[in-house]
Amino acid sequence: MTQSYQKILVAVDGSKGAELALYKAIHIAKRNQAALVIAHVIDTRALQNIASFDASVYESLEEEARELLEGYQSEALNAGVSSVELVIEFGNPKTLLSHEIPENTKADLMLLGATGLNAFERLLVGSSSEYVMRHSKIDLLIVRDQDKSF
Repeated sequence: MTQSYQKILVAVDGSKGAELALYKAIHIAKRNQAALVIAHVIDTRALQNIASFDASVYESLEEEARELLEGYQSEALNAGVSSVELVIEFGNPKTLLSHEIPENTKADLMLLGATGLNAFERLLVGSSSEYVMRHSKIDLLIVRDQDKSF
């Protein structure tokens, strides 16, 4: 018996690893005839001091995220994925990706790019992928492979 997924969630942040996760998510969505959800979380923890003085920072970041996601959405639709939903959230990426976004979108598989952090950097700032891996209630695929030809 093979596993089949209905809604694939991929978290993107503009990094190379996230882009690789997107390409695998597109492939898996096509193979499963599943819907694709492309999510981006704007980390507000780093913005609290700056943005308290200028709310336009949030608007600018949201617009940049929307442009990025709309480009990814076009790629997915052009590749043959029939349904592509975009999600932009503000907050802590670790908790939003572990709980709220998968629950709200009803995703049953999530793809994340592997972190490029070394062990020392993970101790200082933490790894979102590692946190999500430990706390997610849905299947999770951490993408490490750099081959885009599926």
